[in-house]
Amino acid sequence: MKFASNVVPRRAFMQMGAGAAAFAGFSRFSFAAGPTKVTTANGWVSNVQYSGFFLGIERGYFEEFGVKAEFMPGGPNTPDTLVSLSAGQAEIATANWLPFFDAVQKGNDFVLIGAQWAKSPAAVMSMAKKPLLKPDDILGMKILIQKPSDTQIIDAILDGAGLPHDYTTAPTGFSPEPLLAGDGDAYLAFATNQPITLEKMGLVAGKDFHVTLLDDLGYHVTQGLYLTTRKYLTENRAAVVGYMAGMIKGWKAAAAEPEAALDVVLNNYGADLGLDAAQQKRQNELQMPLVAPTPDTRLFALTPSVFTGPMTTVAKAAGRTVPDFEKIADTTVVDEALAKLA
Repeated sequence: MKFASNVVPRRAFMQMGAGAAAFAGFSRFSFAAGPTKVTTANGWVSNVQYSGFFLGIERGYFEEFGVKAEFMPGGPNTPDTLVSLSAGQAEIATANWLPFFDAVQKGNDFVLIGAQWAKSPAAVMSMAKKPLLKPDDILGMKILIQKPSDTQIIDAILDGAGLPHDYTTAPTGFSPEPLLAGDGDAYLAFATNQPITLEKMGLVAGKDFHVTLLDDLGYHVTQGLYLTTRKYLTENRAAVVGYMAGMIKGWKAAAAEPEAALDVVLNNYGADLGLDAAQQKRQNELQMPLVAPTPDTRLFALTPSVFTGPMTTVAKAAGRTVPDFEKIADTTVVDEALAKLA
């Protein structure tokens, strides 16, 4: 099985040839160390979800800060990102809160260094005839969920609003079609994914159906986490900071140039995956306001208060013991990266 993808952009390939010619002119005493290779284990196939990362590679932003960024694509039948990180196959991994936390409890000395989403894409969808727009609307509803633990999220929302746990649930799959069929009143989803399915059927968000972010219901959670091992961070801090600087610069460019972000995915990194161009374009439109909600958003910054709020509540409800945030995260990596970009 192939675990890594050593993707070399056309621009970088040409530069390699030019660099080799230039190197011949150096004296043997003028050798300088090259960029540090940093491999990221991505959680899904190469699509617009990673467009800022890919734009950073393509335009040489990582190289500006001494890093050669490579990646391991995710998807079906690929190793879990945290397994790849623990095994040393990657230096950086993407993950969500509970899988990260479970890995730490198993003895992995992982450290959070950033997060892609400034505002979580986790959401709940409902039809116009019975909209779910605020916590009170949950009362008496039948909510379609993809896994049993989703009830802990709903409970956290109701607890935060001082409301009783007055609702029922039913298991469902990844598609929102059961909501359309009336199998439930609401459906837990991602604002960047399932709504597109209904839009393709001719339905209009805000008119025929509603998408309400869990963040707007009081459930503040950070997703799209980036982490490394404490050992790697300690021994290669300059590379980790440079990596984050290149990542932030790539996402700034993706937010400012959405067409370029889409193009680098469809025509390069995801070119052989049969991606739906229209779907990818719409996904990119939906994700950017969540990655960079405002022009002054501190991209990839971790907010400690979010982790000590509902995220901790849900983890404890699932029987987990939560360590202090300072023991599992380093917020200064983003600070130092942003300073390089100032």
